[in-house]
Amino acid sequence: MKRTYILALTLLVAICAFSVTLNDAKALYNNEEYDKALQAFKELLAKNSKSAKDANLNNYVGLCLYNLGEYDLSIPYFTLAESKSVPDASKHLALIAFNNYEFEDALDHIETYQESLSKAKKEMPQEFEAFISRAVNARNMLDRVENIQIIDSINVNAESFFKFYKISQECGSINATDILPNGFEAAPYSIVYQPESKAQMIWPTLNADMKETLVSSSILSDNSWEQPQELDETINNGNSNYPYMMPDGITLYFANDGENSIGGYDIFFTRKDDDGFLQPQNMGMPYNSLHNDFMLVIDEMTGLGWWATDRNQIDGQVTIYTFIPSEIRKNYPTDTPNLINLAKINAISDTWLDDNNYTEILNNLSDINKFESTNHSNQFSLTLPNGKIYTSITDFQYEEAVQAMQEYLDELNTLNNLIQQVSQLRIDYSNGLKEIAPEIRILEQKILTQRLSLTRLRNMVVSLECK
Repeated sequence: MKRTYILALTLLVAICAFSVTLNDAKALYNNEEYDKALQAFKELLAKNSKSAKDANLNNYVGLCLYNLGEYDLSIPYFTLAESKSVPDASKHLALIAFNNYEFEDALDHIETYQESLSKAKKEMPQEFEAFISRAVNARNMLDRVENIQIIDSINVNAESFFKFYKISQECGSINATDILPNGFEAAPYSIVYQPESKAQMIWPTLNADMKETLVSSSILSDNSWEQPQELDETINNGNSNYPYMMPDGITLYFANDGENSIGGYDIFFTRKDDDGFLQPQNMGMPYNSLHNDFMLVIDEMTGLGWWATDRNQIDGQVTIYTFIPSEIRKNYPTDTPNLINLAKINAISDTWLDDNNYTEILNNLSDINKFESTNHSNQFSLTLPNGKIYTSITDFQYEEAVQAMQEYLDELNTLNNLIQQVSQLRIDYSNGLKEIAPEIRILEQKILTQRLSLTRLRNMVVSLECK
């Protein structure tokens, strides 16, 4: 009897200890101390074989890893939790698959998520409905990745990116909003397009719902400007920005983040007829990604096109791709082995044709290949969650954040050097040195890795400064 009592007491103590530790782990997670919470949950998983198969514990480990940016490492834990109908696990597996461009898998996880919610008698979160639409759109786009030749890419400051579009006079001009007449308002972070005649302006303003809306104004006979008019309702679904009208005065390219976007701004085009603009069409991949893609310009005089994207996620910078437009769209076959890499643009050399020589084009682009690098003399622009913008090391409060920022600047300098190296190699390749193609691919992979490292460092800087 005494022995039975002691065993029961021991078991009760163990259960209480487990419960307290579990509560502590949850408290760490709720306080967003994900690294500490991860260690605590892993210790709980290691208690015994039964704990290792606990669906909620596995889900929490997955959530900690997910919030730490270790998405691939979180998958096994979410997978076990999903097998036991934990809705949260299916939701995050869908998000991971989506970000990996595995859209069919994402939709499968969404279906499992819906089933798990139904079993638990819960409703699908309304904000997740938009994600389902994005996943369907992205899956359809992956079947129609356009085969284009991207001949160059540069990283530039996001605030002045449009200055690097070196278009011919016949294509008009892309301008800052300070050219607008007095009293004309513009949305933040926008541009003004003018045709060669300079008789019209197209730009975004904010409507009553604070949505970016494309408007236009034409010059009158007395050289004054008419009041801005909304360009067209079919265009202004969601936020519309970054317009570019082809010299034909009919074809319009613009960016929009509405229901037909797969993430942030997508690039759309439309054409004008006697009744107004036709229903806009999404440009698809590789132009559009899961991030912001905008300002597509085609210069028929030079046979070149440009568009900008923040898909590489470097704070305060965007990538501008230069490509050779085609008169007729040609898509990659759906069974192309590296289709996802082509859609994401992991390496622009993958889009090159072996028998093409880009020497003359690349030499003509030498002036726009001088990207803006961050000055290592502690000049930068870092936006914090509270809205403050740091532009100097002296703005920081904490020494740990200063050290992390110095490391970020060192790594950014390394990235800029890599971009310079690969730019020169691309010119050498187009001059006939085909044997350096593997070296170009290696450098492009290093650039991709470096950009991911910069994103983590930037997040660390912000976290240390906002502790």
